[in-house]
Amino acid sequence: MTGSPTVRGWLAIALTGTSLLVGCAPGESGPAAPPHVVLVSLDAVRRDAVGAFQGDGESVTPELDALSRESIRFTEAYAQLPHTLPSHMSMLTGLHPDAHGVVVAEDRLPPGVETLPRLLGAAGYRCYGLASNSWLNGEFGFDRGFHHYQVFPNGLTFAGRINARLAELLDQSGEKGTPLFLFLHYYDAHSDPNRGADATLLPYHAPPEALARIGVESTSRLFCDEEDRCASDFLVAANRSRRPVPAESVATLRALYLAGVSALDKEIGRLVAELKRRGLWEDALVVVTADHGEEFREHGRFVHAQPYVETLAVPLLVKLPGGRGAGTVVREPVQTCDLLPTILSQVGLPTPASVQGRAFLPVLDQGGGEPRFVLGRDKHRATRFALRDDRYTLVVDLAQEHSAELYDRASDPGEVRNIAADRPELIAVMSTRLRQLVERNRQAAVALHELELEAASPLTEEEKANLRALGYGE
Repeated sequence: MTGSPTVRGWLAIALTGTSLLVGCAPGESGPAAPPHVVLVSLDAVRRDAVGAFQGDGESVTPELDALSRESIRFTEAYAQLPHTLPSHMSMLTGLHPDAHGVVVAEDRLPPGVETLPRLLGAAGYRCYGLASNSWLNGEFGFDRGFHHYQVFPNGLTFAGRINARLAELLDQSGEKGTPLFLFLHYYDAHSDPNRGADATLLPYHAPPEALARIGVESTSRLFCDEEDRCASDFLVAANRSRRPVPAESVATLRALYLAGVSALDKEIGRLVAELKRRGLWEDALVVVTADHGEEFREHGRFVHAQPYVETLAVPLLVKLPGGRGAGTVVREPVQTCDLLPTILSQVGLPTPASVQGRAFLPVLDQGGGEPRFVLGRDKHRATRFALRDDRYTLVVDLAQEHSAELYDRASDPGEVRNIAADRPELIAVMSTRLRQLVERNRQAAVALHELELEAASPLTEEEKANLRALGYGE
């Protein structure tokens, strides 16, 4: 861990602050009020799309960059699987996808599994969830514990709609003094062929002024093929056929994507301003992250499926109540299934024994102990995994011999130079740990799914067709 020279000190303060939530603050006669909790998910926003994480270069995210200065910034945060459904379920349960088992349209969360809103709700929180992707439909188990949970249709929703609905809910709540848990999911950066009145033939949404800067018109057929597959369909078809796409077209795709991230960033700024206006910011615990990133053929594909850094590395900002630890940079690897126990620890609540994630702030404060590994998985190949420690990445398909790839992120942050032939001893050590974690997930799944309901898809046929158009049916 690097950054502030008093990292250990602020972590001690953070944990002291936690104890004050369940004890008495100095000079007070009663317990301190629990903080509001805000969990923001930026769908498909890869880590290096956010200026605070990208190093050199012009930032397209000034609002998120400003938030990073109020927050703890985790530079080695990873999702478990590059797919909206299982990734968000891991955030809200603290379980790996292969443990909670909610990975495809027919899956549902077993009834005995606790979720973050249910745990917070039982402690007196008022819980609101707003999402904008059919993969977050309540029937999967996402609505469990929320007092109000709402999913907007993909083609109708941009971040402003989520913000406007949140303002309505807060106006209507009328429960002054009640701690809030807000789960807000923003879809804007995701590729999508169904954008309602704003639909174009382009794979990513970009405002007109951004299209003018990029030099692309909304009516452009640059991303259409001879079979009239456009937008996301073009990307999916290019994956299947391995169609060559010129480097300049890939660069335009990235520019379109970043324009969408920039538009989303402005709305995040408006969200922060609104929470501050309502007095819900200063003493709140705010977490901003993503469910996965996006591929631009760094490893031969578009959209998001493989377990490399471009799809599993996500931004992670944690603003503690009162701004404790603001500006600190943490470089130890953490994962999004760690969010549930971390949030619970920071509001003074116990974590269920079945949770696999670890509360990273207490763990980092203790120092030493077991090295931290994070496990990721390919979306389509259930036997293909990536294991990361604080420096190396191992990618291996357990169904194929001699498939191991090894990358040194210290010198190769993009994971493009395979050094497996040079480090067989390290591959052996990491492979053993990877298999242990995979087996642990298998055993957890067996225990959890003894309570599983009869499989039934919570998606309508129309929603399934829409999601297939986004590349989820590959």
